[in-house]
Amino acid sequence: MSVDQFIARAIQSAREKRPDAEGYFKSAQKMAADSSAPKELQELGKVLQRIMIGDKNPDLSSLPKELADLITNFLADS
Repeated sequence: MSVDQFIARAIQSAREKRPDAEGYFKSAQKMAADSSAPKELQELGKVLQRIMIGDKNPDLSSLPKELADLITNFLADS
């Protein structure tokens, strides 16, 4: 699964309160905590956790522009 697919599915599952949302949340937690992962993926994990717990305007400043734009678009669509 690509990063943009993961972002879209995680946000959509959380918004729709689907059963698979917990799995995406756990994956985001692991991503955020993985010190061997690239910094942008660690930050993405943190942002996705915020979104999945209900933050409608998460701080995207720690993300590369491409990821911030993807999240902004997915949030606007959901």
